[in-house]
Amino acid sequence: MNYHVHVYWNTASERIWALHLRSKLRKLGCTIGYPYDIPIGPHPIPMFRATYTSDNQSEVESMITAHRSGLSVLLHESINNDVRDHTEGARWLGEPVALDLEWLATNQDN
Repeated sequence: MNYHVHVYWNTASERIWALHLRSKLRKLGCTIGYPYDIPIGPHPIPMFRATYTSDNQSEVESMITAHRSGLSVLLHESINNDVRDHTEGARWLGEPVALDLEWLATNQDN
């Protein structure tokens, strides 16, 4: 199974820490997305996304849990149903961010 992690930030110091996590995720073999400093899609604050699989899920999620330093992080399954993936198939580390679920429903790929 594939998974996504979204790491969010609000401040310059949080951005630095998020990019530190991004570097750690790359070293764990994750596919790393671009860091967006503005809201994009259903994400109302800056974030980046990384993709990982069940092969490295335990290692990735353990590292994020240990090193997120207060950042809000969304971990979710990726089964090509965006609304489900970001709700029922998701869990938050830290404070949840209110996603635009209407945007997800309107822009669903399948």
